[in-house]
Order: sequence, then C-alpha cells, then structure tokens
Amino acid sequence: MRRRLLSALILAFLASRANAATNLLPHSVASAGDASIAHSPGSNTWALQAGGSTLTLVMGPSDDFHIVNLVTASNRSWVVGTASDSTVTINGATLAFGNHRAGFTYRGAFTTVHDQVVQLDVAYDLTSPGLRVVRHYAITSGSPTFETWNTYSPLGGSVNLSNLNGIQFTIPNGTIRYVNGLQGDNADVESDSAFTLRTRQLAVGANFTIGAQGRSSEQSVPWFAIDGAQDEFYAAFMWSGAWSLAVDRTALGLALSLGLTSMTTTVSGSVDGPHALFGVAQGSLPEATGALRSYVLQGVRNGRPLTPLVTYNTWFAYGTDTTDKTMRAEMDHAAALGTELFVLDAGWYPGAGANGPGDFDSGLGSWQADPARYPNGLGALSDYAHALGMKFGLWIEPEHADRSIVADTGVHESWLATASGSYGSDVTGQICFANQAARQWVIDQLSGLIDAVHPDYLKWDNNGWINCNRAGHGHGATDGNFAHVSGLYQVLAAVRARYPDLMIENVSGGGNRLDLGMVRYSDVAWMDDRTAPSVHVRHNLEGLSAVFPPAYLLSFVTDHDSEPLHGASDMALYFRSRMAGALGLCFRSGDLSDADAASMAREIAIYKTMRSTLSIAAAALLTQQASTTNGPAWDVLQEASLDNVQMLICAYQTDDGVQSINVKPTGLQADTTYEVWSVDAGLLGAAQGSDLTANGIDVLESPSSAAHILLVRVKQ
Repeated sequence: MRRRLLSALILAFLASRANAATNLLPHSVASAGDASIAHSPGSNTWALQAGGSTLTLVMGPSDDFHIVNLVTASNRSWVVGTASDSTVTINGATLAFGNHRAGFTYRGAFTTVHDQVVQLDVAYDLTSPGLRVVRHYAITSGSPTFETWNTYSPLGGSVNLSNLNGIQFTIPNGTIRYVNGLQGDNADVESDSAFTLRTRQLAVGANFTIGAQGRSSEQSVPWFAIDGAQDEFYAAFMWSGAWSLAVDRTALGLALSLGLTSMTTTVSGSVDGPHALFGVAQGSLPEATGALRSYVLQGVRNGRPLTPLVTYNTWFAYGTDTTDKTMRAEMDHAAALGTELFVLDAGWYPGAGANGPGDFDSGLGSWQADPARYPNGLGALSDYAHALGMKFGLWIEPEHADRSIVADTGVHESWLATASGSYGSDVTGQICFANQAARQWVIDQLSGLIDAVHPDYLKWDNNGWINCNRAGHGHGATDGNFAHVSGLYQVLAAVRARYPDLMIENVSGGGNRLDLGMVRYSDVAWMDDRTAPSVHVRHNLEGLSAVFPPAYLLSFVTDHDSEPLHGASDMALYFRSRMAGALGLCFRSGDLSDADAASMAREIAIYKTMRSTLSIAAAALLTQQASTTNGPAWDVLQEASLDNVQMLICAYQTDDGVQSINVKPTGLQADTTYEVWSVDAGLLGAAQGSDLTANGIDVLESPSSAAHILLVRVKQ
C-alpha cells in the first residue's frame, strides 16, 4: 500500500514538474498564415510574430506591463529598456499603462482571429477614478507591422483624459527619415517644399518634433523611419487631425512619443484612442516601405484592393462652369480615350459659380443638382457614363456649408464650428462632426444623394479647417479637433457599411489630410492641387510613396502653360510622370487634335498594362528625389509587386547633357532569371537577378521621350 502511495506521489511530482516545464514554453494561441501569438504562462510572456519580426510583451497579475524586445532575424533588439509602450493621462496625472504602482490591476489578455488579422487585447483597470483601459495589438501575415491602440471605458461616471498617446518607447539611435506635408495650399512649386523626403540626425541632448495642429499632413506626413545597421524601424500615426511626434536623443538612444497634441477630453462611454503602426523590417527604407504596404492592404484595408482607374476630372478644365450638355460631350471624348471613371467636380448645385468659375463655396450644402444646368438630374448623367462603359463619380464636401443658405438646407447654425467665435471663412461654415445630430444629418444627405444618383465614386473634399471650441457640441475647449476627426471616421464608416462597393477619393484642398487613417476608408488620394509641371508631380509621388502604396496616389495630366497638350513636345513624359500612381486626366478634350488624342490613347493603353503590378506595388526610390531646382539628371522609381515577381522601373531624364543612367533594381532573387521589357521597344533581354543587381540596366536617352518605363518580371 505504501509502495502504491509512494509511486502515486512520485508520478504526481513528475507530472507537476512536467507541467511547470511546459508552462515555461510558449504555446501558440492564435495564428493566421505566418502571423501568430504565443503565450508562456509560467513567465507571463506573450510573443507576437509576423513577417519575420517578433514583439515580446510581459503582463500579468504580478507583472507590470512592458515590452521585452522587438527583433527581426538579425536579432537586434529595437526597444531599449523594459517599459510600457503607452501612457494614460487621467485627471492630469500621466501613468505608464499597466504599471501596478500607478494603480493598474490586470484583468486578462485575450486573442481573436478575423480573416488574416490576429489580435491581442490586454485589459487593465484603474479602480480609482474608475477606468478600464484595453491595449490592442493587431498583426497580419506577411508584414512585420504591429498596429496598436487603446480603448478607454469608464467604470462609472466620466473621466478626463488628456494627450492620448499612440506609442512611447526608446529605440537605438539612427538617422531619422520623414516626409514634409503639403506646406500650405499656395506653397511655391519651384521650392518643392511639399512632400519632400527629409533626414535628421540628433546629437545627445538634442530633440526633434513634427506634427500638425489642424489636419494630419498640413506640415508633415504622420510617418517616420529610423535607419539601423541591418534593419529599418518605421512607424505611422493613423490619425487625420492634430498629432505630434517628439524624439529626444538620450545616452540610451532615441526616446519616441507619438500621439495627439495637447488636449483634454471628457469620456463617459467607451472611446478608442488613435491607432499607431510600428515595425521593423530587415533591410533599409525600401524593405520598410514594402512591409508597410503589405499591412496597409491586409491589415488596414482588410483585403479591399486598390484599383487605380484612369480618371477624368472636370475641375481644372471647367471649374463650376458645367452643364448636362457639355458634360455629355466631354464624356464622349473621355470614353474614346480609354477613360474608366468620369468625375463631375464641384459646382453641380444651385448657386455655384456666383462669383466666377472658381467659386464652389456659394450654394455649398444644398445637396441638390442645379435644375437650370442639370434639368434631368445627376442620375441621368450617371446613366450616360455607364452607357459609355465608364464609372461615374461626384464631388462632395460634407464638412462645409454656405452660411447664407443653411436655414434653407436643414443645417442648423448651432452645428457650425467656431474657434473663439470665428467661422474661419467669410462664406462657409465647418459642420462640427462632434455633434451627433449633425453627423446623422450628413449621413442622411449622403445616402439620399447616392441612392438618387447611384455614383460609383465620391470625391470627398475638405477645404479649410478650424479646431472648434464652440460650446454645446459634445466636446470641450481643447478637444474639438479630436472630436471632429472621431466623428468623421464614424460618418465614413457608416457610408462604407451601407455602400461597400463605393469608391471614395480623399482630397483636402490637395493633400492636407494624407494619412493611413484615411486609407482605411478611402481608395485613392489627390496629392496636390499643383498638378503640373511633370517634375513636380514626380517629386510628390517619389516622396509620398515611401509611406503610401503608389496606387493610392492620384495626380492629373493638365493643359499647363509650361506643358501644353496640343501638339505636345513630349506627351509620353507628361502622362508617364503620373502613371507611377493613379492616372488622372483634366483638360478639354474638344481642344485636342486627332494626333493629340491618339498619343494620349496610346499612353492610357500602356498604363492599363501596368496596373496588375501597380495595384499591389510598393515603391523604392533608386535616385535622388525629382525636383524643379537642383534635382538629379535622371530620377528613377521602382515599383515591385508583393512577391517581387514583377516590377516597374520608371526612369525620367531631366538633364539633356546626361544621356544615360545605370539602374540597379532592388529585391531580385539572385538565382532567378528575369526578362526586361520596355513599353516602347519590347523585350530587351534576360539575365539572372544577381547580374541585374550587380551590373544594372543601362537606360539610354531616347529621341522620342524623356520618360522610360521598363517591366522586369520572372521568366516563365
């Protein structure tokens, strides 16, 4: 009997040792593709792995929440120290998320899988003053990117939250890369200040700050990267309003803080803070751009594809001077060229153009077609476009209304935003989307318009901005920006849910609101009202494509004084300078000769052959960025598919004295054979990836055009 009892005790002891050892090992608890979350209960460690990178976190009833490391296969840790990656500022006190001494109590961690997105949710409570904070992490297969945000839920009553934070930690020192914003609607094209790639190195004790006070990309795009010896760290803020990045160089490295600008908001129900993305990719900036592209397509857009259509827009050619008759005639010409989407821009409503063809403010907010110019309504025009084989798009500006007609439209004056009593405009008012009744009214107007006109595409514009501090809107004196952007996302989400196939263009007086938050809801973005000359357009594309998939970036071929389209000296250059992104057209087709139209139609046909690559491409700039002054003799942009099976190389000559350039593609497989094709000359030859990487491709000056497009693809 004793022997049996002893045997049972030994077996129980061995089992307990085995269980203890097992608890120290990571257990996969959720996965999709190469994205997985593993848990080691014995050490309270969670490992999130995707795209070759691993983020390791510690949390538990007796452990402060903190990051252990962030590594790629190079095994260099990109987080210095052990600290939380987020702060919570509540009732004026700033606390490290998940820190027990700060009053946080661990409530648990949970995982979910939705399509290709794997998510970890970590919950902590602050019993006094009564707040639950859930920190979320989302990953998707194939991308070493981590999306994170906080959800704040009061446990009773309301709490005051300030300066909502996205990420905050220290990483090793390296060169900082960032991209200028639009720099003002009237910034000088010659200076090329808009969307310029910049670098910054900090000495110990120095600091660096960028951000926005109004819309996200007015001054800087909410993105940055840090160079490492073998890896590239990158981060982006998915927010369309005011934000701030602060970087302080310490003896340990670069202390980062990415979040909202200074503000305080009162929270009585669950509120999501802004989302941030961060990650680290093996390689340099092109690899980081490719990694971010992959997450944008699968994680941000949930697999909704980017489909850059050949888009005709009426604005620069007609302004508000449009009628049913002239638009039908323009549609006929546009369709003959190969246009796939026809967009009627601002001015289709009564009162537009009262002060000239550039006046789109007058009458704004009526949501009705002008019966004098469109007697059959806009639905008939949409039908006409569809009959020609084109999609139909319509310009809207839901966030503004002409103050002189608000009483007749259903807009309440009390809904309009003011900043210290000022509307910010002599004509229009900004509808404050913090107001629930105002949001619902806009959703109702949008739904009525879409149901009546059945457009395939909305051009969602936003001209002018103020940070509202008017009482009675559901926000306080300092959080009007946060409340409006949160409301904007609610309106966009409602439209997207009701009309899932509707395409939406993101434009904000040009590129004042370019960020990955808008990429979730929109399908293309107009970069800049200054859509000529060609070199300026390429400058914008080459800067912004470090952040955004090039298929998202829209610009227009226009009849510009320096580049007239009739009898164009280099029609291919004008078109191909836009064809690295979404190709837009904006001119009066009736002014063209048959030869002009034939040249355009040829370039449009070439563009359509590029699209299977372009729609899933990430960009890599192989030269200096194009510039109207002191730019490179040639500028070259490479755009590669997700698997690098095929890529586009877009090379442009600006200096007639430099007759060739040797282009070395990146990302090729060394032992794979690739064919090199020219859209003009056909097959140029084939070579191993190692040869192309080492020896490059010689692109020679052409007598017909300064623009060259090569297709490099795996030989079948």
